[in-house]
Amino acid sequence: MHRCIVVMLLLLATRLCAAESVYIDWLSNLNKQGIELATEDWQTLAKKSSRKEIDQLVMKYAYFVESGRLDRKLFQPGWYIKEPISSLSGTKLPTIQQLKSLESSLPQYSRLMDSLATMIKWRQAAVIEFPDQLIFFKGDQHPAVARLNQWLLDLDLIDELYGDIYTQTHKDVLTQVQLRFDLSPDGRLGVLTRQALLAITNERIRTLKANLERIRWLPNELPYPHIRVDIAGYKVAWALSQERVSLFPAIVGTRVKQTPVFNDMVESITYNPVWKVPHSIAARGMLRAEKKQPGFLRKEGFIVYQNWDDRAPVINPDTVQWQKLTPRTFRYRFEQQPGALNRLGKFKLDLPNSFGVYLHDTDKPELFDKQRRSFSSGCTRVKGIEQLIGEILAIQENVEDKHTVDSPTFKRKLSQQIPVYFMYFTAWPDESGRVRFREDIYQLDNALTSWF
Repeated sequence: MHRCIVVMLLLLATRLCAAESVYIDWLSNLNKQGIELATEDWQTLAKKSSRKEIDQLVMKYAYFVESGRLDRKLFQPGWYIKEPISSLSGTKLPTIQQLKSLESSLPQYSRLMDSLATMIKWRQAAVIEFPDQLIFFKGDQHPAVARLNQWLLDLDLIDELYGDIYTQTHKDVLTQVQLRFDLSPDGRLGVLTRQALLAITNERIRTLKANLERIRWLPNELPYPHIRVDIAGYKVAWALSQERVSLFPAIVGTRVKQTPVFNDMVESITYNPVWKVPHSIAARGMLRAEKKQPGFLRKEGFIVYQNWDDRAPVINPDTVQWQKLTPRTFRYRFEQQPGALNRLGKFKLDLPNSFGVYLHDTDKPELFDKQRRSFSSGCTRVKGIEQLIGEILAIQENVEDKHTVDSPTFKRKLSQQIPVYFMYFTAWPDESGRVRFREDIYQLDNALTSWF
């Protein structure tokens, strides 16, 4: 359908002046960015459109390319990255070059576009490449096996697969696909299994469109250097430029205590930090631990304050009847002192925000060995944070140290604050440029993908 309309529009463009035809061509190619023209807009273009109508449509979709077409507050209410100021004039029609410059300059944008084009080709070619009568058994050799390898790789169902012989690896992958769709798990490529792969292809297309939209919600360009917290990918990126990027494994918030999507500035680095436990964690997790194991607070190095007043006195935890307390009646404030058991580890990157979220070290490095790393209460733990701090300090002209009397804790205030973006993407290219599809750990894709 879309191809027929595009052909019709191209025929229309031949009857228009050159200035109008380039805009028609631009509109007809927006689907490559995952932006589909609305049916009524196709109808407007299909009839003998006036120059004014074409200009209005160009401006409408120019805003979509620059800032996205969906209301982020509606489709992802937890998105708090500041919306950039539009570069579009309210009345002046952009040139084609200006329209192209509205596209995100992030290299990941073009990678996702390439993956979208690939998925659309698979959707169109799957029946031709894998006809109904084609059924593979283990050990079969056929040129189509190499094409199946590529399809499975593009769908990110396998890391690598080579050759033109149907192997046990193929059977294992397709068995998982069959189980997902309640098919007979024989591991063979037949008509129903091909249809299951097509269903996954359509899911990938919607996921790619949703994540292209998320990129459009970001500024067209991110300042360098910057830090990116890739929440669903469990990574932190230190980017000096598009070409110079260092990646660090990360631990993010649980589904209940999600790491928020927002941007801020790293102002300082705290060494040997004191963990000031948020009330929600103290009144639930810490209280539960003390009830289960009396003496836990003292053993773990927590100081207990009588209440949340800054001038509240320190009290002996042994004098409190913890067993009788509930989260509702809990009023104490906890601070964990620096040391080997401190939840923040040895380092913390300070960024002032209303979420109380920051980047820090950890006292449990073994958790970085897990594949799924959503264990925190919202903050981001960084493996190799000392190296990250070293790279941040390497670009500072001046660092001001602030020591606390009689305490190992001290701060280094940065002369050049570092922008940090906490992002959530379920399709994102890896270091090689291959697009990988991630688990939607916070279930934030549903509204977006259903729209697309």
